[in-house]
Amino acid sequence: MIETEFGTKVIDGIEYNEHPSPSSVIKATESRWAYKLRDHGEIRLNSIKFYQSVENAELGDTNEGNGMLRMNGHPMESGSINEVFIWCSALYSTPHATLKSFNIDYDTVIQITDTVEFAKRIIKAAKDKCYDLTPQLGKIQYNRGDEVTKEVLNEQKWHANVFQKDSRYSHQQEYRFAFSNFTFNEIGFDHLDLVLGDCSDIIKILT
Repeated sequence: MIETEFGTKVIDGIEYNEHPSPSSVIKATESRWAYKLRDHGEIRLNSIKFYQSVENAELGDTNEGNGMLRMNGHPMESGSINEVFIWCSALYSTPHATLKSFNIDYDTVIQITDTVEFAKRIIKAAKDKCYDLTPQLGKIQYNRGDEVTKEVLNEQKWHANVFQKDSRYSHQQEYRFAFSNFTFNEIGFDHLDLVLGDCSDIIKILT
């Protein structure tokens, strides 16, 4: 285990803003995608830019990827020039009805029963397609734009821009899988489609 200067932990190549990570997370989706993910490992990682353009009050966020806090009235903003692809889930305690309300087509909730193994399979599938991505896992902090003290500011961990959203999204209780491209080779897509293989050992369909 490596503890970074930002207070995060790197274990087996995965960076966490809290460790141990939740053993289990859930996600609402359409049933057709739920079964494809469980049975074949078909998954789509969308880019930060994609979510900036989505016209949906729950799934879209024009400020996605833009971190900001305020101290003594002065804004402190952070961003990234690197491509970032994300897969959004929620803490297990999040009500299923809340998750399904994000999109009229959501009719199914799935459970990832091993978050670390799930992340490792995504990394491997990305490498199989020659994408060199750096994985980061963590809870979203719902404090974008908040006025904070110096002590709170010093406690902010790693890429606040990737793991920060406005407080109006706090009901989502999001746990995020982020994969950053820190190489000099731009991927240039707004999403990545990957195949992880059979994931029935770590994915359950709940409803």
